[in-house]
Amino acid sequence: MSPRPALRRVHGLSSRLPNFLGIPVVVILAVLVVAALIGLQLSTALEQSSTTHPRAGVAVDTENGAGKNSAGLPVVTESSLGTEVQRLVDAGTIQPMTSFDAATCLQALGSVDAVLIMEEVAWGTDQTSAWLLVHGPVDRDTLQATGGTVSVTVVRPTCGDASTQADPSQVGLWSGTVLIEGV
Repeated sequence: MSPRPALRRVHGLSSRLPNFLGIPVVVILAVLVVAALIGLQLSTALEQSSTTHPRAGVAVDTENGAGKNSAGLPVVTESSLGTEVQRLVDAGTIQPMTSFDAATCLQALGSVDAVLIMEEVAWGTDQTSAWLLVHGPVDRDTLQATGGTVSVTVVRPTCGDASTQADPSQVGLWSGTVLIEGV
């Protein structure tokens, strides 16, 4: 037997299957099924990775958008930091420096910026007692009016306290910049 008749049978079978732009419809359907399965897996993985877990002891404050702990302090995390800083700038208030000297703290951290706004907060999921310092080269009124980028530092209450001799690397919890919108 010659190989030619076998080829003709296969060729004859493939010529009977419907084609779309020269590609058998069966191949197109298989590719679509595989793409749908991959899409389903990716959407499930995205949903699982972006699901937030409820934090114990945090009540949602709908007015400010920030959660508060049992002591009434805003609970701030990296994901909610920008919103909290924007809220502070919009409110335009600054807490009085009671037992915490923010200027000395920033100097200990090597910053020459002026403190624009500060707030006592609970930092992270473990709700560590901290101060959120908004500082930069502009004044508060200009920042409220025009917006811009400000430096934000979250520190422990021992920052700048000469009596504790705290190492600056151990008092800083977070440091970075936040973009603020003007009003």
